Amino acid sequence: MMKHTLTGSFAFLLMAGLFCAAPAHAAAAAAATPASTRAADMAARLQPAEQQAVLQARPAPAANGGEDVPGLLAWPGVPRLGLPVLRMPTFATPVQPGDAPPRPMLPWLALAATWDPDLARRAGVARARAEWLHGRAVLRVGGVDTLPSGRLQGGEDQVLAGSMAGMIGAGLLSGHVLPVFGSVAREEQTRADGATPGRSAPVKASDLAAHSLLGVGTALEVAHGGAMLCGGMAPCHTVTGLEAMVHEAWHFPGMIMAVPGGAMPAGTAHGTDTAPALDAVATGVDMEQVSPGRPDVLGEMLRKAVRDGDIKPAQVQAMVTHILASFYMAGSLDHPPPFAAARTGVQPPPVDTLLGDVEAEGAVLLQNENRVLPFDPALGPVLVLVHPAMRGPADRLADGLRHAGLNVTVVTAPDGAGATGTLPPACAQAARTLVLSASNDDNQMITTLAELGGHVVVVLTADDPDRQMPWLDTVDSVVQAWAWRDEYAQALSALLSGQQDFSGHLPVTLTGGLYPPGMVDANYRAFERAHVVPLFPFGYGLSARGRLVLSELHVAREGTHLNASFTLSNSGTAAVRAVPQLYVETPPDLPGNPRRLAAWRSVMVSPGHPVRLSVPVSLRLVGQWNSTGGNWSVAGGDYTLSLGFSSVMLVRHATLHLPALHVPATLENQPAPVVIPE
Repeated sequence: MMKHTLTGSFAFLLMAGLFCAAPAHAAAAAAATPASTRAADMAARLQPAEQQAVLQARPAPAANGGEDVPGLLAWPGVPRLGLPVLRMPTFATPVQPGDAPPRPMLPWLALAATWDPDLARRAGVARARAEWLHGRAVLRVGGVDTLPSGRLQGGEDQVLAGSMAGMIGAGLLSGHVLPVFGSVAREEQTRADGATPGRSAPVKASDLAAHSLLGVGTALEVAHGGAMLCGGMAPCHTVTGLEAMVHEAWHFPGMIMAVPGGAMPAGTAHGTDTAPALDAVATGVDMEQVSPGRPDVLGEMLRKAVRDGDIKPAQVQAMVTHILASFYMAGSLDHPPPFAAARTGVQPPPVDTLLGDVEAEGAVLLQNENRVLPFDPALGPVLVLVHPAMRGPADRLADGLRHAGLNVTVVTAPDGAGATGTLPPACAQAARTLVLSASNDDNQMITTLAELGGHVVVVLTADDPDRQMPWLDTVDSVVQAWAWRDEYAQALSALLSGQQDFSGHLPVTLTGGLYPPGMVDANYRAFERAHVVPLFPFGYGLSARGRLVLSELHVAREGTHLNASFTLSNSGTAAVRAVPQLYVETPPDLPGNPRRLAAWRSVMVSPGHPVRLSVPVSLRLVGQWNSTGGNWSVAGGDYTLSLGFSSVMLVRHATLHLPALHVPATLENQPAPVVIPE
């Protein structure tokens, strides 16, 4: 038996030892990284006025000295010490790549549905290239947030979202672009039903340690650097004890940023009141993004507080050190992007198949009755039915299916079609019909179509976890294809025609719009708490041709983490990309958290070639935050680890007795895992 590292879609440990234990001297060493050492030395060389100036990123002037460039900020640097000016977009609005039409920076849920960290890193590398060409050195990465936000763009689980965001950050760092982790745009936090989370009531950072801050901490650790954005849409001082959590417990050397006006409520008057600056410093804010018409907190307010002696020069120097540490981690100060590209125009990026690959791995096969998918050309033509708004995507998809050898016809149904007799006549004769559906407005049309008796495949083309599916029992196949992008057409046609197998898994619970009474956040842990099985559970996804088997789960304790090993085999006839998931839960007699995702792997499995996988799991996932000690307290008892292909489809279980112990919170870098073929 030979050990080797798996290539291709590399198996990756998402929570391998997050906040793992370290010797006492290691915790102290964590803060003394090369970046933090350089930052401390440089901060000490800055004059007081220079230290105060670099606490803000202000609107960037145009190259010709004219008006400020809308949406673009500049960190001033310190030219006399060789610290360059760095540009960044304002984080108060969603980032757009150059002149692209308004849309999310990345197809977040589609990317999360791949559960593929290598693909996420590749997305970060591509994004770093685009930012560099536009002369920008800082980029906000959503998907995680300081405050709870329900189901964010990156999915509803902090471990999954934080790990995928962290891998995007790692890709950005490789291109000397600083990732800042946090979600501030309302569209990143609003549920499909329009509800937004309440984000103004004060909350202790210790109460968020196992929830939203888990995602942020995961992202920072997986990325091996970056910065964090505090507060989101709420004032940064909403979270009390944040600075102690980040810099003292986590030993994170980098900075905490605030969006324009983010350190105090909008509309606060300027003047001599220094309270907002005192609040911002006490909260742990190191850098403020400034916007016209918003309070300038870390400007004159802070300078007056320093003159009055309310803020000590050492506090300002510590803030500067955090800022410089983040930039040094990214290499932005040593390799700043040139402004020339931003002034003279940007060359188009090279042709990249990234978005198509995201769809190819992220599209989720939810149902496949009668094995209608993949479409077999020998079984006759396929009718594609859409409303007028989706005619363009339907034509592109049909072209891809025709290229795969299928006879395809596209038919447009009039808006409002659904009642008997309102569908195009071709629907009555079609043996196989493919429907591209973007909203609940199509439900009646799909129901009527299914009643005609032919085979029906529904492709969902929107990011709506609460999409209603009253027709589910009457159609054959359902595919969650995520918010449509034209780059998806070729990849989706390859999946539907069988040129590639489905391998996506849900990063969110699909509720069908039905929540148990009193449920606020419709995530998988809330459904488990309510003892209700959702329409399609978190982590769920089918293969059209694979037959995966999990076996031989063994769990052992190694210090303050667990090591779970298991065998994964494929009894089918073709290679399959598998996403085995490991969940952990506390003993039933403890008031602990419900079952939660602990780790997973993304790995190709060939028929007749089983692989033995080993997955470390941090015990802090079953611990309670200990505010006094700044660590995780794990109660003694019997803990259960469950293995499967979704949060409810768990087929192997192992129980391990643990003594009471403490797990340090220090962020650490973990090595890549190894796959052993049998």
